[in-house]
Amino acid sequence: MKTRPHTIKVIKLALGAGLSFLIAESLGLAYASSAGVITLLSIQDTKRETLRVVVRRLVSFGAALVLAWGAFSLAGYHALGLALFLLLFAAFCIRFHMQEGISVNTVLMSHFLSAGTISLPAIGNELALLFLGAGMGILLNLYIPGKRREITLAKQEIEDQMREILLGLSFLVPQEDMPERLSRLEETLDKGEKNAFQDMENQLLTDTRYHLSYMNLRRNQTVMLAGMNESICHLKSLPAQAEAVSGLFRETRSRFHEYNNAAGLLDSLQRLKEAMSREPLPVSRDEFEDRAVLFGLILKLEQFLEAKRSFVEGLTQEEIRTFWTEYKDL
Repeated sequence: MKTRPHTIKVIKLALGAGLSFLIAESLGLAYASSAGVITLLSIQDTKRETLRVVVRRLVSFGAALVLAWGAFSLAGYHALGLALFLLLFAAFCIRFHMQEGISVNTVLMSHFLSAGTISLPAIGNELALLFLGAGMGILLNLYIPGKRREITLAKQEIEDQMREILLGLSFLVPQEDMPERLSRLEETLDKGEKNAFQDMENQLLTDTRYHLSYMNLRRNQTVMLAGMNESICHLKSLPAQAEAVSGLFRETRSRFHEYNNAAGLLDSLQRLKEAMSREPLPVSRDEFEDRAVLFGLILKLEQFLEAKRSFVEGLTQEEIRTFWTEYKDL
C-alpha cells in the first residue's frame, strides 16, 4: 500500500524532533529540547520552502540577538524586557518578510532571559541549537515523494476532457452539459497546477517549471473554449460553411495532444479562412449574422492553436528532450 505524503511528514516530525533532542543532549547543549522544536518548525511541505524558511531563520537570528541585547539591557531580564524584544523583533520580521523567524528565535532569546545574561558561550549554545534543529529538518526533507505520476495522470485527464469539449463544440449547437464540462475541467486543472507547483518546489537541482507552464497553457485554452461555446450560442442557424467549420473542430480534437506544435492544424485553419473568403456574399441578414459568428468562431480557434504554437516555440531543446516522449509535427 502506498504511503501517503502526510503520513511520511508525521514520521519525519516525530523522528526529527527525537533525534535532534538526543544529539543536543549528547553534545551537552543547554535547553536541548529546543532543537527538537526547531526541527518541527523547519520541516515544510516542499524542499525549497524548507530551505527558504531555514535561511530566513538564520538571517533573523542575528537581528534577534542584537535586539534582545538592547531590550534586555534597557528593560531588564524579565517580562518587560521580553515584551520590548518581541515588539521590536516582530516588527523587524514583518517589515522584511521573515515571519518564520519570530517563533523560533523568540524561544532561543528566552533562554537568555532565563539565564539573566547574554554571554558568548550562551550565544554559541543557541547557534548550535538552531543549526542542529534546522539541519535535521533539511536532512529529513531531502526525501519527499515525487508528483510525476499525479502530473502525468492529470495531463491525460485534462486532454481527454478538452477533446470531449472540442467534440461537443464541433456540433455547432449549444450543449446543455457544456458549462458542467468546463467546470470539471477547471477542477482538474486546479489539481494539476497544485501538483505541478509542488513538484517544482521539490526539485533542487533540476528545473521542472515545464509542468506548471503546461498547466497555464491549458488554463488559458480553457478560457478560449468557454468563449467558443458562448459564440455558438449566438448561432440562429447553420449556414453551408458550418460543415467545414465543424470538420476543423473534429480535426483539432483528433490531433489534440501535448506533444505537437499545432502547425498542421493552423495550416488547415488558414485554408478554411481562404475558402470562406471566396464564398458568395450572404443573401440575407440572418445568413450574414450567422456567417459572422462562424468566422469569429474560427478566429477563436486560431487563437486557441496559436497559444499552443507559442508555448512550443518557447520551449528549450532541453525541455523537449526531458519532458516530451515524442514530437509530432502536426
